[in-house]
Amino acid sequence: MRKAETWPLGLALMGLLAALALPGSLAAPQANAQRLAWLLDGAIYEANIEYFPNHSINELTERVPKLKELGVKAIYLTPIWECMGNDAQYLIIDYYKMNPRYGTEDDLRRLVRTAHRHGIRLLLDFVTSLTYDGSYLERNHSDWILRGDDGSKQRYFPFPDWGWALDCANPEFIEYMAGVARHYVEEFDIDGWRIDSPLNNYDPAKVSGDHSRLEILRAAKAAVTEVKPDAIFLSEVTGPTLLWGDDDLNETPLFDEMCEISYNYEFCGFMGGSDEDGYSYVMTEGTPARGIWKPTMLDKVAKGQATSEEFVSFVQDQPILYGSSRANFLENHDTERVAKAFPRRHRALFVLITMMPGVPVIHSGQEVGATSPADASGAEVEKQRVQFDRGDRALEAFYGQTILIRSQHQAVQGGAFSDIWDGPKGVIAFARWREDDIVLTAVNLTDSRASGALRLPVEDWGLASRARYRLRELFSDDAFERPGAELQSVELDLEPYAYRVWTVGQPRPGA
Repeated sequence: MRKAETWPLGLALMGLLAALALPGSLAAPQANAQRLAWLLDGAIYEANIEYFPNHSINELTERVPKLKELGVKAIYLTPIWECMGNDAQYLIIDYYKMNPRYGTEDDLRRLVRTAHRHGIRLLLDFVTSLTYDGSYLERNHSDWILRGDDGSKQRYFPFPDWGWALDCANPEFIEYMAGVARHYVEEFDIDGWRIDSPLNNYDPAKVSGDHSRLEILRAAKAAVTEVKPDAIFLSEVTGPTLLWGDDDLNETPLFDEMCEISYNYEFCGFMGGSDEDGYSYVMTEGTPARGIWKPTMLDKVAKGQATSEEFVSFVQDQPILYGSSRANFLENHDTERVAKAFPRRHRALFVLITMMPGVPVIHSGQEVGATSPADASGAEVEKQRVQFDRGDRALEAFYGQTILIRSQHQAVQGGAFSDIWDGPKGVIAFARWREDDIVLTAVNLTDSRASGALRLPVEDWGLASRARYRLRELFSDDAFERPGAELQSVELDLEPYAYRVWTVGQPRPGA
């Protein structure tokens, strides 16, 4: 939603929590995994039309072939409707009126057709949490604005300046938004929705009962899948009280019922800071007004402070239901740019989120090393334009190569996951395997050379102790062979910020 402010470490990051999203979908335990299968070998691409030089949908359409080369399987498009201003996309005036600044309905249809022709699906942004003075909903359906126990109209919680909180338990509002969700699938052939602001938008001390997004998302998902059974929902968080409540971060992921995939804020967090004070990935504990923030696991990893065992255990212990998945990111429209915050660690971090369980997310411009702020507004909006043609071509090629590796290995898309590092903290090394496909990943997130060993569970993989196996490094194509017995411990020396990905090949014929 709102763009994040640059924040110095140690201060309350109120601006950073600007925008979150919910999901929705009635799903049997296996349905989510089946609907998500097409996405697992690629990446999600978050696109904001404001970032393009002429802020035109057609500019994104022209870039679709390049996104296919990059390995993108889904585009999530931030709001494209009439809104309160160029820097207020999430303050939507009317869901049924395109923002003429971005283009026409025919331009949107052309984007969808072009994306489908290139094997890419398109998700639009579903904003159900708030409305603003002068919007269609505020002018025509003020009774849909949430009321407190004393009968007073409620502002969005916990940021009242954002506007009025909508009552997501109101049957008429639920029916209206389900109709919106269905309309764009029927009329424009979109493939689902990214659901914005799924966190509870009300103060439980002032409003009794459950007014969460659960029912509205169930209704919207049912309406959408009736038209397109394989449509998906992408949620920004996994549960309605993840940030605004006092629940533990590992709360029950209620949105997994309706959403095939959710942003992994529990692991990634919000990234912000400054050049003077440094940058961090953080999460709030309870209502952000409390000003209590703590580093996430990704922050510990990015700063070389995590052990490989800690990282793997955290990921393994994350609760995931209904065969859903998590979307792992380094930046988004609410955060600073990773190329600015962690330039030397950028590539190793992208390898990490691409090879770990879940699906990688690329924020528009991230792939070409954009450092312009994603939170520019007003007179500064021109600063956030992404000059795709002048970007870092080598970085873009690296992104494509990394996602290609993912696409070629079932083990990375959904295999087992275990820690294999025996050495100092700051290096993360893990194995992914599925049947005969074995992929090893190691990244050094420290500024020092690191030495240790890969401890490989060769017996679990059924490798013969006397047979020879070929380990090929996929970025350099370097390779070496070892007997199975010697793979139980492989010495490894990594330069600062290095990344390595190997496959373990089958024995040579006759070996």
